Amino acid sequence: MKINYHRQIQAYEAQRVNLSDAVRDELYAKREANRNRLKANLPERIRIKEFIAQGSMAIRTTVQEADGDYDIDDGVLFDGESLVGSIIGLFNLSSDEVREMVCEALRNEKFGRQPEIIGNCVRVFYAEGYHVDVPSFRIYDAGTSGERQEFAGKDGWRASDPTEINRWFESRVSKLNRIQEDAGSQFRRMIRLLKRFARSRGKQWNMPNGLKLTMLADECFERSAERDDKAFYFLLDNLNKRLASSLVVYNRAQTISDRDQLTKSDEDSSMVQLRQYVWEALTKLAVLWEERCTHDSARDAWEWVFQTSNFFYEFALCDANQSATVLR
Repeated sequence: MKINYHRQIQAYEAQRVNLSDAVRDELYAKREANRNRLKANLPERIRIKEFIAQGSMAIRTTVQEADGDYDIDDGVLFDGESLVGSIIGLFNLSSDEVREMVCEALRNEKFGRQPEIIGNCVRVFYAEGYHVDVPSFRIYDAGTSGERQEFAGKDGWRASDPTEINRWFESRVSKLNRIQEDAGSQFRRMIRLLKRFARSRGKQWNMPNGLKLTMLADECFERSAERDDKAFYFLLDNLNKRLASSLVVYNRAQTISDRDQLTKSDEDSSMVQLRQYVWEALTKLAVLWEERCTHDSARDAWEWVFQTSNFFYEFALCDANQSATVLR
């Protein structure tokens, strides 16, 4: 790769892709308010073991959204023995009853739109455009060899480990950092950049969700010391080969049980489009390997990939102005 575009890519990721501290703190505050409201409004007999941050916020791969539509996943783990009905307490609450109970406890007269049960979760809506999804879990025999955890889905209770993906991801990052300094952090940056690429055309593209993209990034990530531009190119190149052989994505965090298939079929429309646009991106980036490649052609190629609204052009202007100042 003739033109080193590491500084530009890393600056773009830090300024336009990664979530800012201010937005992250605001989202955390909303999450904490939800937790407090839930604890205050649940029946006294119901015992919460803990809250479990999930999704991209938990593993720090959330990206900036122009419309503020952030999806915060915050699971609640109940003591299973406390999830019984109010009469005599002999009958266990069904998964539907638990979700209805959580939904009612999260209501607030100040909300313009009250919480709703959406699929497997209770969703809390905010005027700013984002929302908090609250899935429910229960645990029995905690801390013993017989411990079991279950998820309250729309189709009933089913075995599930709410911290499985978090543990798997942090272990992956730690292992990469032991191999090479910053490799784990680069892995995180590549996931965020892949998400940005997938969302760069808004609703024009039908792209896989963040979990599928994270699993694909784990399969295809290839570290490149101090070169985020190369690392992202290699990620796309490996992803192109991967999607040419199969469009099925599995949950790689499941290392003990059989892995769940995250795609509905072997030809999901979003996966078909991802394969097409990854190939197109590599076609655009091919100029980076040509001897005649210039800074302008490299900039145009990266601009097409991420649709940065001239971030790279402005970065070049800033560099030129700083150089002129030094010369003067």
